[in-house]
Amino acid sequence: MTIPRLVTITFSHYCEKARWGLDRRRIDFVEEGHLPLFHMLPVRRAGGQRQVPLLVADGEIVDDSTAILRWADAQPSDTPRLYPDAVADEVLTLEEAFDHDLGPAARRWAYGFVLRKRGYLMSLAQEGAPSWERRALGLTFPAARWLMRRGMRINEAGIARSRDKLARSFDDVAERLRDGRPYLTGDTFTAADLTFAALAALAVLPANNGSRLTPPEELPADAQAEIKAYRAHPAGAYALRLYEAERDRR
Repeated sequence: MTIPRLVTITFSHYCEKARWGLDRRRIDFVEEGHLPLFHMLPVRRAGGQRQVPLLVADGEIVDDSTAILRWADAQPSDTPRLYPDAVADEVLTLEEAFDHDLGPAARRWAYGFVLRKRGYLMSLAQEGAPSWERRALGLTFPAARWLMRRGMRINEAGIARSRDKLARSFDDVAERLRDGRPYLTGDTFTAADLTFAALAALAVLPANNGSRLTPPEELPADAQAEIKAYRAHPAGAYALRLYEAERDRR
């Protein structure tokens, strides 16, 4: 078996979900990181459509973060399963909800801050992507910002809706954990926990994320205040705990 290749946008939280799943299952892979918009051509060349993460493994194309976690779970490994049989359906239900609601909301909310100034986005771009992409992004920032805002519907109304969705997702997780269970489905860390922590990472900015995230102190004051509140929320604290205890990047 050749070493799988993971095509990513370096700081995407969905790509972090896939990266964490592969790391968790101790599967060696090579990451090919790109920046937003510049990722499209490499994805097409690899056999995908437009979205990342995309995994290329012995000619097989796996082009969705959940599909990548399911692929990783099916590979031989001496590590615990991400989808244990006893709770697999519950894990998938939670994962789908996080992918559908939390993920897009966190992305739109975060980009609402990041796209304000060229420096915020360039800070995220410092790791993983080719140097020519970083240079090109800096030169084309106004056009890239317009395209990203348009494509992700980043406007005041959209950001307000995303804040509401973030709040509901965090409150739902906190309620589920209120009975004292250590993980979302009981006593075992699963893909549900991994997905929540990875997709919430843009709101709580864990120090040991699989790709560099902009430190809170480099963001505007209003962003720092919101991040502080998300970190203090029981679900935000849970995401940070998972990163501390479970995110082994080898």
